[in-house]
Amino acid sequence: MILTAVSCSVYDASLIGGGPAPGTGGNGSAGHSGVAGQVNAGGHAGVAGKPVENGGAGGSSSGDGGMIDTAGAMDAAGEGPEGGTAGGSGTAGSAGSSGANGGSGASAGSTAGGGGTLGGGSGGSGGTAAGAGTGGAPPVTGCAKLSVPMDDSNDRVHFVISLSSAIDLSSMTTGIVTMHLYVEAGAAGTIFNYVQDSQYHYFGVTTASRPALSSLSGWQTLSFPVGAQPVGSTAIVKTDIRRIGIEINAAPDTAGWSKPTVVYIDSIAVMSPALSFPFDTTATVSTTPTGSDVAGQVLWQHNGSSDTTTTGVTLTWQNACP
Repeated sequence: MILTAVSCSVYDASLIGGGPAPGTGGNGSAGHSGVAGQVNAGGHAGVAGKPVENGGAGGSSSGDGGMIDTAGAMDAAGEGPEGGTAGGSGTAGSAGSSGANGGSGASAGSTAGGGGTLGGGSGGSGGTAAGAGTGGAPPVTGCAKLSVPMDDSNDRVHFVISLSSAIDLSSMTTGIVTMHLYVEAGAAGTIFNYVQDSQYHYFGVTTASRPALSSLSGWQTLSFPVGAQPVGSTAIVKTDIRRIGIEINAAPDTAGWSKPTVVYIDSIAVMSPALSFPFDTTATVSTTPTGSDVAGQVLWQHNGSSDTTTTGVTLTWQNACP
């Protein structure tokens, strides 16, 4: 179902190595070292993104779907066993599958060349997974760029994904929203996730748990335990969640904000039901501010008066991320 109704928010701020290895040569030769999904063809090329016995392996691109501390980051590439015996002419490996939590699919392996020695080198590495509170490797497939000028402690802005249908986030253990982000400029203020139900009830990370922008270094994964957090006076219906949002807020600081604050978002994910929203193409971001839900489960800026209280905000997509 596509949402087209004009939305509004009930906002409550208090709740808010490659190279040949020894081997014997037949017809086959070593393939190129894999890079995030390519394979080393040791006579017989393996499937991209999976280890092969004779010739190394490309890195798997599957994300840790179901892990709280990952949101679309890619696992590190595996290394293939060394050495091996060359077989016949190798063929290119097939492409790897997409990650469960937003990782992009691995590319097909290289085709084996002519005669020579067998390569048994390690596969190329993909992006490493982001751990809780630790930085991961930068994404390589694009991200959303949030630029927010703030000069007053009451300034805030909302960026939203309007869901195609309602989801249930009431589970205490799996009703969790995660966000993979990089703060390029954030001297003051906070950033966190929120959700809304079909009646626009606002439910955000508690004030005490909202991370300061200045505390975030490198790529980070933030988690929002929607199911486990008390409802309080919000009246939110956790079994009827229709929107997942990002709030950047000037509070609790009263001065010192970056001019502007700049944040990159690689992906947003839900543990259960398993959903992933990677911002890996330009079509995943709507750059025009609006007060109405945008179809297609893309990221958009809500410019309603109770959602955005600062001016000059921009939301863009770019393929080169930090």
